[in-house]
Amino acid sequence: MDNHPPENTIEIWPFGLAESPDRTKTLLASLAADEQNRINEGIFPEIGRRHAISRVGLRRVLSSYLDVAPQEISLVEGEHGKPSLVTGDLAFNLSHTGDHALVAVSRQGDLGVDLETIRESAPIEDLAHRCFSPEELEQWQRFPSKLRVTSFFHLWAQKEAFLKAQGGGMTIPLREFDCSVDPAVGSGTIRSRVDGDATKSWRFIASDLGQDLRFAIVWDGEEKSISERNPEDVGLSRW
Repeated sequence: MDNHPPENTIEIWPFGLAESPDRTKTLLASLAADEQNRINEGIFPEIGRRHAISRVGLRRVLSSYLDVAPQEISLVEGEHGKPSLVTGDLAFNLSHTGDHALVAVSRQGDLGVDLETIRESAPIEDLAHRCFSPEELEQWQRFPSKLRVTSFFHLWAQKEAFLKAQGGGMTIPLREFDCSVDPAVGSGTIRSRVDGDATKSWRFIASDLGQDLRFAIVWDGEEKSISERNPEDVGLSRW
């Protein structure tokens, strides 16, 4: 039986990270041994808890496609920290912000996802001038001030998702590719000037996911549609 997502479909799994202590203890049993050993690392326990539950969610989602126990799935991390399957059977990516997480899954290929909380206090003017390409900045500055925050996070989610899909992480100059500035534009292409991308066809889908949340998915290849899955089917909580 083929449990993979349908052709030309990206399945998304939004799930919550705010769990009770007892529920958290149950969920953490789905982690691999090395991940369980790292749960309490770091200065801020709450950040570590959210990260651990997001990894639980990733493993439980992948388990539903692979028919393998979550803790037994073999994951490897690339040079810049992006996880992948040893077998390479699926393309997937994980992002989380606050108490919200999102996993995207499709058939083989380059795939990245980013989830952002819209923050009115974010230093968007400074970041836009430092990180947007000249074309992006010029378009962004045309927007009235009341729309710039939403526009910023619409574009920023695409930027982050592209870095993850491309695989180079923060080694890629953010000004070397152009994303959609208009939050009313929910899909399209990303123009990349990054070395090695001449043969790539980068596409994106981006939108809101509830109040004050924006997401973006970036991949290389043909057009695809989004299908939302129910996290409760794999023992995770809804937002």
